[in-house]
Amino acid sequence: MNILITGASGLLGRSVFKRLSANPELTVTGTAWSRAGNNLLRLDLTDAGALQETLQQIQPQVVIHCAAERWPDRCAENPDAAWQLNVQSTERLAQLCREAGAQLVYISTDYVFDGSAAPYSADDSPNPINFYGRSKLAGEQAVLANGDHWVLRLPLLFGPVTHLRESGVTALLETVRDPAPAALDDWAIRFPTSVEDVARVLEQCLLKKKSGTRFTGIYQWSGDTACTRYQLAKMVAECCGLAADHLSGDPAPQFAEPRPFNCQLDKSRLTELGIEAGEPLPQQLARCLSPFL
Repeated sequence: MNILITGASGLLGRSVFKRLSANPELTVTGTAWSRAGNNLLRLDLTDAGALQETLQQIQPQVVIHCAAERWPDRCAENPDAAWQLNVQSTERLAQLCREAGAQLVYISTDYVFDGSAAPYSADDSPNPINFYGRSKLAGEQAVLANGDHWVLRLPLLFGPVTHLRESGVTALLETVRDPAPAALDDWAIRFPTSVEDVARVLEQCLLKKKSGTRFTGIYQWSGDTACTRYQLAKMVAECCGLAADHLSGDPAPQFAEPRPFNCQLDKSRLTELGIEAGEPLPQQLARCLSPFL
């Protein structure tokens, strides 16, 4: 099976590219923009001509669209650029995939929900409360309206990083190490999810598709551990053998952009297919953070 991955130099895309490339049943091409090279094709997703040319050259059966502006505050600060990447480029890619006979897998977010009625099934009505969530929901709608494609919603991601601030989860190591007192969000509930697990999930989906399982519509995946940012920081400290006495929980944090309270995703549509992944969160954290200790 021939696979094309956009955003293959990013937090999620790297792990997906690495995992799928190691499978002899899959032929994998990764694309990137600012970090192209190292076996990744340079592709400007805002260039419709370049998109079409790449699809014609690679002729993928499946395109996994990992590229996105995924930081809520950054989306709000530069909404035009975020909308262009998360929605307009996504819509054009979906149309081109349909014309080329490729199925698009669109990576979306739990932030399409307002967080007031968790857990959320894939069929529940979205109601995003920030611009990032609205842009990703619009991307979902564009994808599903332009071919036999499917969506994979994911929550807060972490995993192997090139620098700690590449993920809000691994960035907590810097907070833990800084001896200055800090109050962290102890209100919003999150479900940290390993990009390595997501890569395993996607691999299983592709192999099932290869064997005849049809994927269509919306699917969801999530880690199983619920925690606030404060609780997660204490977990980071514990797995790294560091003190967290200088940290405290803030039950009423102020956000630059609104954050939902609890967007827990129901992943039963995938688990009922036999899809599985996951190891204990502290073990995953320790492995990702060990290079920085």
